[in-house]
Amino acid sequence: MNIANNRFFRIALDRATKLAGKPGRIISLLAQLSVKIYNTKGNSLKLQTIRDQFNVIGRMIKAHLSGAYKIRSMRILIILLAAIIYFINPFDLIPDLIFGIGLADDLAILTWAYSAAAEEIDSFKNWENSL
Repeated sequence: MNIANNRFFRIALDRATKLAGKPGRIISLLAQLSVKIYNTKGNSLKLQTIRDQFNVIGRMIKAHLSGAYKIRSMRILIILLAAIIYFINPFDLIPDLIFGIGLADDLAILTWAYSAAAEEIDSFKNWENSL
């Protein structure tokens, strides 16, 4: 999947850019993420990967918003917010309701975003483990 050509992800990036300076709206987005993760049924390795990665991202963004941890790059924050928006949106490239493959595009976006933010996520995990 070419992320740059994904119209739905470009829309998510635009929404994330507008959301970046609004902590209350980001908290609301994280709450929607928690609900979507909880309501996504299944125990596959892919689904567990999505849950684990979004949990780390959610904790990092919450720590950033509280001031306890500082995400060093606004670009990384926007990419992560866009990945969350893409995941919680039921109307994406492959709708989640299509059994078996509906989460495939979500996983591709998340994998790309997680990779783009890997250095920041590693720094966050080290910070979190030092507490």
